[in-house]
Amino acid sequence: MLKEQKVDLKINLNMMLLILTIALLAATIVLAILFLPKVFLVLGVGGPATFITAFVLLLSWNPKISMPAKVQLQAEPKELVADGRSKSFITIQLLDKKGKPIAAQDDTEVKLTTTGGKLESAFVKIPKGMEKAETVLISSKESGKIDLAADASGLDSIDIKLNFLEKSRYCMHCGTMMQLNAKQCQNCGKTPLAGTDTKVCANCEEVIPFAAKFCSECGAGQPV
Repeated sequence: MLKEQKVDLKINLNMMLLILTIALLAATIVLAILFLPKVFLVLGVGGPATFITAFVLLLSWNPKISMPAKVQLQAEPKELVADGRSKSFITIQLLDKKGKPIAAQDDTEVKLTTTGGKLESAFVKIPKGMEKAETVLISSKESGKIDLAADASGLDSIDIKLNFLEKSRYCMHCGTMMQLNAKQCQNCGKTPLAGTDTKVCANCEEVIPFAAKFCSECGAGQPV
């Protein structure tokens, strides 16, 4: 913080010096016009003074360069089914201290950690000159909220939460939604179908027993 304050002070002094230089140059031109007989005297004094001041300004000029300060995570979607295969697309974004997107000054490696699900890549590199990178999070088979965090050297992290929704299950006889651990349908009393003969659901393309009247994954009725 103290270092940033010193840089800000230096920039302010440089701005004052620049304003003074412009004012001096303007005064030199005005004097040269108003007092034409003395133009050489005016330019002889004001001209060198102006250029010396400008030269000193250039030597001392050190503008403050905005640097990445934070790592922000975004997930789309934030809610996905806990089926072990649903995906959420994760964006890792660099921000400056004001919260605005900013490009990486150098290749920046970001380590991701999650309390649930599986990351396709736990280490993501944001190339120099780029603002963001992406990876994928695959849901687990356990429902509930999870935390996703990012860690990059010298940068703050804005962590996010995702929600794994309980997977739906439907009776293949009557289409009623069932509890995941239920051994029989609470509506028709029948047990789930099984067998080696299968077909593909026309709605969700899930592989289900051939005799199923309803898809166990999406509940859609099947042609008989």
